Amino acid sequence: MSLATTLRGIRVLDLTRNLAGPFCTMTLGDLGAEVTKIEHPAGGDDTRRWRPPEWDGRSATYLAANRNKRSVAVNLDDPGGREIVRALAASADVVVESFKPGALSRRGLGYEELAETNPRLVYCSISAYGDRGPKSELPGYDPILQADTGIMDLTGDPDADPVRLGIGAIDLGAAIWSVVGIQAALADRERTGRGAHVRSSLFETATWWLSYHLAGYLGTGVAPRRQGTATPFISPYEVFDTADHRLMLAAPNDELFRRLAGELGLPELVTDPRFTTNPDRVAHRFELCGLLAPALRRRPAGEWEKRLQARSIPCSRVRSIADLATDSQLAALDLLRAVPGSPIDGLRLVDTPITVDGARGDRGLPPPELGEHTLEVLEELGVRPDRVAELRERGVITCPAGSD
Repeated sequence: MSLATTLRGIRVLDLTRNLAGPFCTMTLGDLGAEVTKIEHPAGGDDTRRWRPPEWDGRSATYLAANRNKRSVAVNLDDPGGREIVRALAASADVVVESFKPGALSRRGLGYEELAETNPRLVYCSISAYGDRGPKSELPGYDPILQADTGIMDLTGDPDADPVRLGIGAIDLGAAIWSVVGIQAALADRERTGRGAHVRSSLFETATWWLSYHLAGYLGTGVAPRRQGTATPFISPYEVFDTADHRLMLAAPNDELFRRLAGELGLPELVTDPRFTTNPDRVAHRFELCGLLAPALRRRPAGEWEKRLQARSIPCSRVRSIADLATDSQLAALDLLRAVPGSPIDGLRLVDTPITVDGARGDRGLPPPELGEHTLEVLEELGVRPDRVAELRERGVITCPAGSD
């Protein structure tokens, strides 16, 4: 089995933009699916303009989410554009869209409309708040959902303002849950012969990330508070200063705490009734950290890493993205990989974070230019050259210069 052939033969029509949808469809492409990305002729996916940072004049954010796709630039607000999309959907296995609920149905491109022609279609809708409820019509981006669901309230130092996560965790989480739903629906289609409407949303994903915090609140009536780098139910489990850099340290069970105390030269902490068990240590977190901190400041972080990791005590210096780019573990896993065929010299992107029989996903197509494959796809659909010329003249489709 090869990861890159898992979805070979599956055709995906990508009607998404920004991050959640494109990461979903890119993952499907990495698994071997044939992905056709539909973009508006006037500018394409919003992320094309999310820069800096950029690489050779192209948005790094766009590049990171759009390999293994063909780009077709079509205006869905024009009847001719909708005709093209319906023709593509008629032979597709999967449609993924991230419009506001109901927006594509009003264009005749919703699940019910497309499934009439193609009952085997798996149609995945990714929205901000889901398709029902008082917030379903609201727009939403990752940080909006971080604020709305309480994630932002949990992020940052206890006495400082809340801050957003530095990554689009909700977007990427919604992408992966959508992939899970699509694969489940495809598997069920093998049994029933019929497709399904898969739905996911940023709100549902954000709430799922908060599962254990929400369970704690429902059980105690006490809402969790910002803990900085700590967590409310394990101690020690946070960042400490050393002689030079900051060190993240985790001792989530009694045996690891015993090893840590010994390595720090504080074996008496193990028998101190304030610190005997993890619940004791959580209850007396500030006293415990006040005793650990002076010991950790006596040596540099690199030395602590070697000593503690030799005892299998989880720890790491607080490193930067620049450090990650040159990390030997990244190289050993072959996770940052060159993209063949790209016009960008030296383009490397993070590959699919799973392997099957030692192999990662497909690297067949670099992130496409806007409308790069419009003519190719229309030719495959059998659209006559005079009709293509008419659509170009009216601005319904666009193609890159020199693509004739």
